[in-house]
Order: sequence, then structure tokens, then C-alpha cells
Amino acid sequence: MSSRTKKNDVFLVPYSDVKTNRSAITKILCVLFVICIVLGLTNLYSASLGAGFFQSQLRNMVVTLSAFFIIGWVIPIKKVGDYSYYLLAVVCILLFIVDVAGKTVGGSQRWIALGPLTFQPSEFAKVTIAIVVARFFSSNQQDTPYTIRDLLPLGGMVGIVFALIYAQPDLGTAGVCLMIAAAQVCFIRIDVRSFRLVLLSAPIAAAIVFQRLLPYQRLRVMNFFSPDYDPSGTGYQSKQSIIAVGNGGAFGKGFAQGTQAHLKFLPERHTDFIFSVFAEEHGFWAGSFVFIIFGILGYMSLVVARQSRDTFGGMLAIGVGALLFIEFAINVSMGMGIFPVVGIPLPFFSFGSSAMLTVCVSVGLLVAISRANSNVNRNI
Repeated sequence: MSSRTKKNDVFLVPYSDVKTNRSAITKILCVLFVICIVLGLTNLYSASLGAGFFQSQLRNMVVTLSAFFIIGWVIPIKKVGDYSYYLLAVVCILLFIVDVAGKTVGGSQRWIALGPLTFQPSEFAKVTIAIVVARFFSSNQQDTPYTIRDLLPLGGMVGIVFALIYAQPDLGTAGVCLMIAAAQVCFIRIDVRSFRLVLLSAPIAAAIVFQRLLPYQRLRVMNFFSPDYDPSGTGYQSKQSIIAVGNGGAFGKGFAQGTQAHLKFLPERHTDFIFSVFAEEHGFWAGSFVFIIFGILGYMSLVVARQSRDTFGGMLAIGVGALLFIEFAINVSMGMGIFPVVGIPLPFFSFGSSAMLTVCVSVGLLVAISRANSNVNRNI
């Protein structure tokens, strides 16, 4: 048996004997993190004209950046796995408090207010799901492919989180939690019969969910297929966002010169449609650069997963990469009118202390896994 730690068969990312500079991966992640932070703050400054949302986000950076360094360099990644189920319990309790006595804003009950502090537990649920799924597969390893019966405990945990978030109501965030878990499950071996059963039942489940949507949620889906279905509501939001993206052309109108944002035609320009502000002011090529940055970030998460010496680290890197890329893809797709408006923030760009804290913790986890891989490599 090799002196190297053996990769458990549960994880489908193949192990490689090719020597790579793992310390360089940590540096690349930090550079990407800084680039995204700078781009996001600069764009938010323009979207909010340098006041209000920008100043609040800047103050919150003290906490969020501290969380990034603590997770990445102080807390051992093994401890994150050890306390994952306790973390899930805390998040579920917070989500239950939101459902019972949460603060309501814009018709949705998604926040907990503690004096001047307000936070959104459903944001923390995203990274918690990634941690819990990783812990489940690292603690329940088996030589044979997983069946639906084997995955029922995991389905129950993810289902509870989904139900608590859906009740707020927040179908978008609840759906992102499911997609994160599904992305991680794609990297483990599933019994063929169970996989077929899931595929066959998916359309039925989607139809049931659609029938149970609230009127405004169903309206957003219908408007996605026909923009003129709700021209004064979600149709208006999508149209103004598409106009903003188109106005940018190849090189944009210039910093703080976007007419859609600054003449207030573009709604929710600091959150849901923050990318539209960036595209209008900086154009196609700058927008493409953002695509490249998130593409590299997603790729680096796969590299970290591939180099992980244990199932927990590998699966967690997959989950974190899925979280960042799924949110990016959905938010940008909303802005370009190719996905229904579901209120998913753009990582690093959208205003929100809870969302920014979740993103910083997520990248911090990638750094922690990468550093753990480097330390193992030195001891071989």
C-alpha cells in the first residue's frame, strides 16, 4: 500500500500523482478574492452613488473579512466537519425563528432583527448545506453505490432546510440549497436504478411545486416565458435590466454614467440587478472579465477538491464551488432575461451583510482545504 493517504472510493474526483504547487493555489484564491471584493465595492459605490448601501457594506467588511481570515487560517478544516451537524441545528433554529417572528421586508419574512443588527439566516443555510453534505458522505462511506434508501437521512436534513426557507417565502434561496446538494451528489456513486427513479420523478415533482407556488412566484415564471405577461411588474424589471445590459455596448458608458441605474429606471440596482449596472457602465468586455473570474474561481474549487486527501475536504470544495457559481449564473441570467427573477444575490457584488459574510466564509473554506492539502503534502 502506498505511503500516500488513499482516496476513499466514495468520491468520484480522481486522485492524481502529478506533483503540483499547492501553496500557489492558496495564493490564486486570495488574488481572485481581492479582485472580486474590489470590483464589487466599486460597482456598489456607483450603484448607490457613494452613499447609503455602499457605506453600510464598507462597515460590514470588517466582520466579513475577519471571517475570511479566521476560517481560512485559524480554524482547522477538520473542526468544521466535526461541528457540522451542530451548525445545521443552529441554522434550523434560526430559520424557525424567522418563520415565527422574523422581520418582514417587501412582503417576505426573511430577517432576524437584534436591535440595530439585522441578518438573514437563509444565506448561512447555503454554506451549511455544503458542509453537512460533505460530512454525511465522509461519515457514511461504503464500497457499493448509494441507493435512495442510503440517502434518505441526507434528504431529510436538506428537506428540512428547504421547507423552512420556502415558508418565508423564499423559493429562490431554497432552490439554491437543493442545487448545491445536488451538485455534490453528482460526485458520488449512485445506484443506476435509483438514478433512473429520480429522473422519472423529477418532472412530476416540478409540476407539484409549480402548482403550490404563490401567485407572485407563478407570475415570475410565466413572465419568464412571456415578458409581456406582466409588463408593469416582473416584466418591467427584466426589460429595464436587459436595456441596461444592451446600453453598455462593447466598452460601456463609463463609471457612474449608467442612465438606467442613475435615472432610477432599473429596480433593485444594488442587489438583484447589480450586474446590469456593471454591464451598462463597463460594457461587454468588462462583463466578460467577470465571467472569466467566476469561471476560474469555479475551476479552482475543482482543483482543490481533486487534491483533497479526504472525502470531507473534496466534497466541501465541490459544494463551495457550486454555491459561488450557481449564484453567479442565476443572478447574471436574471439580469439578461434568461432566468426568472428569484432574488438571488451576485457574490461579492450585491449589497447585504449576510450574503457577503456567506461568500467570505465560503472562499475561506476553500483556502482552509487548500492549506490542509499543502500541509499533508509536506509531511509525505
